[in-house]
Amino acid sequence: MLQVFRLAPLCQDFPGEEADYKRHYLLARTGEIRVSCSNVREILYNYINAYVDGELSEPDRAAIEKHFEVCAYCANERFQIDQMKNTLQSEFAYSSPYRLKDVIKNKLTESLESKVIHNKSEFSWKWLNYVVPPVVTALATILLIIALLPHFQNKDSMEIEIVSAHVRSLMEDNLTHLDTSDAQTVKPWFTSKVDFVANAKDLSNKGFRLIGARLDYVNRQNAASIVYQTQDHIINLFIFPTKEKDMLNSKTMHNRGYNIIKWTKHGLEYCVISDLTLAKLSEFANLYRKQS
Repeated sequence: MLQVFRLAPLCQDFPGEEADYKRHYLLARTGEIRVSCSNVREILYNYINAYVDGELSEPDRAAIEKHFEVCAYCANERFQIDQMKNTLQSEFAYSSPYRLKDVIKNKLTESLESKVIHNKSEFSWKWLNYVVPPVVTALATILLIIALLPHFQNKDSMEIEIVSAHVRSLMEDNLTHLDTSDAQTVKPWFTSKVDFVANAKDLSNKGFRLIGARLDYVNRQNAASIVYQTQDHIINLFIFPTKEKDMLNSKTMHNRGYNIIKWTKHGLEYCVISDLTLAKLSEFANLYRKQS
């Protein structure tokens, strides 16, 4: 749950000089992980966006609403995002011509009646030759109209879940349930918690330090999260079962300031996410896959 926005230094009304900002930390159970003001601002901005889109859980929604009551800056951010959303919906919303439904219905009825009446004196199946073509044409026209209607494209729900789980782990002081730098201890720790094998890899000599593991929930099922750190950046590697076929080439995505790389292998889906550059995150993903 969102803990009353411990990362309040990003707010404009947070007391203290600019130098004070640098002394605030995002605390992981393995120690202190420094986060810049821009990182903190980005995290809360993501939550405000999720709030406006109705994507937050009830506890998170209640916490952010309490925060809005005491923080004019964040409340204004929410107002601006709300206004932008309403403007986009009003500008690009499509309203069909008045009585379009009645017009289409009448055209279909007239077409059917004209062809049936033309051949009603003949007890023959030949009337179908006259009825079917105009009906098919009318249906094709309707489908074309529907296809051309402007609409908002729905985001990949899996993508949203991965981003939410990553941000939640950073904001709840709940980054790891197992604190370890020993890759050999991760697999047995997950044995009693998930029904698949979740392996950690020792990539410390490549600049990616293992700091622990966490049990999470993604795609309506338990998921293993193996946590790495490089400099000030946290990397979450989510592993969970999938029915998709093996995907040898990884797929890259970008959502709310985070890069995501995913691939599937032997019935498991791997999703790695961080605010690292795509090139650096790809380096991590390739190193992990080579050792798998």
